[in-house]
Amino acid sequence: MSEQSIIMAMFLEPFKTAAADGAVVELKLRMLAGKVPALQKYAHKKNLENIEDDLAAHFSLSAEDQETLQLCRQLRNKILHSDFRAARRKLNELGAETTPGGVKKVDLPTVTVAALADKIRGVQAGTEGVTVADASSEDGGVLGWFMEAATAGDFQKASSAFKGAAAIVDRLAALDNS
Repeated sequence: MSEQSIIMAMFLEPFKTAAADGAVVELKLRMLAGKVPALQKYAHKKNLENIEDDLAAHFSLSAEDQETLQLCRQLRNKILHSDFRAARRKLNELGAETTPGGVKKVDLPTVTVAALADKIRGVQAGTEGVTVADASSEDGGVLGWFMEAATAGDFQKASSAFKGAAAIVDRLAALDNS
């Protein structure tokens, strides 16, 4: 049995939940598309881009629901591709208020106890580290942004958004008048 890092032990479950909830929305969209002749082209299409336009036309979908589905599709992609900074922007577009998680990225070129202690003191004093929430994806790094998103509750907010999108798709499936 392999040992799991403390970071993964702390933050992997919320990520997995968000990723799964996003995947459920895609599955439901594809299943709905498969049973509606006007939408069947999306059932096995590699990308679902523009499905929201066709859903809106077929079901008289409101502009708000159409935008929610589109932003959730984009959010799902950002989470699955580990672009957590862009995912945060999508959450904001969805109206989910995001706040900084307080994560700082610190470079430690020499790994010694003394060097680590110096860096920690520098972070505490505010003289070391890059605040990930203010950094680009590259400067914050995948690990930094993963921790930032997790500590800020972004994955829970994404799960909530995906559940709202899934409810929209469920409602459409119940209305199906193909």
